[in-house]
Amino acid sequence: MLVVEDLICEYPEGEGRTVRGLTLPSFRLQDGEAWGVEGPSGSGKTTLFHCLAGLLSPTRGRIAIDGVELTGLTEPERAQWRGANLGYVFQEPKLLPFLTVAENIRLSARLAGKEASARRIRDLLAEVDLPDCGDRFPRQLSGGERQRVAFIRAIVREPRLLLADEPTASLDVRNSRRILDLLLAYQARSGCMLLCASHDPAVQERFARKLELRKEEA
Repeated sequence: MLVVEDLICEYPEGEGRTVRGLTLPSFRLQDGEAWGVEGPSGSGKTTLFHCLAGLLSPTRGRIAIDGVELTGLTEPERAQWRGANLGYVFQEPKLLPFLTVAENIRLSARLAGKEASARRIRDLLAEVDLPDCGDRFPRQLSGGERQRVAFIRAIVREPRLLLADEPTASLDVRNSRRILDLLLAYQARSGCMLLCASHDPAVQERFARKLELRKEEA
């Protein structure tokens, strides 16, 4: 279970001033739940995800996942936790350009303390209709194909928490639907917790439960 309590993130704005980028009083995500995260630009969706991933320390508040107090860990401890428990699908695929598709996936598994065999990588790529792309480099793939590889890179870790931050924003309608289908099918099959942030009403309507963030007034 994911527990968030009284989360606040503030950033320095110069001359001793701060700007509040996120306020979230409380939120609980149970095992096996999938929620959409919505809100206008500047409401803190990406900030929230960075906090949940241990990439950013909130100004105040508490984050606990499966009983682990993430906000109480050191940076090396957060990195270790992130590798073992988190899958993250970004708006842009962020594949390493100097590695092949298979090498990108294998590296992600190793960062989670797991080994992905060549056969497993082939099987995963076949599930997203890219069975012969393991030896290709990211530049040789289309945008939709790269995002499908990014999805595989996230789930090869078998994460407890899967975050998808605007995963369809740069895709056409067909590829958007495909990525969302893959995310929801994996979540249902694995029982992981899923949070998906999107401005797209077509994405949000796929989630029965939603977390709405509000932009802080100046």
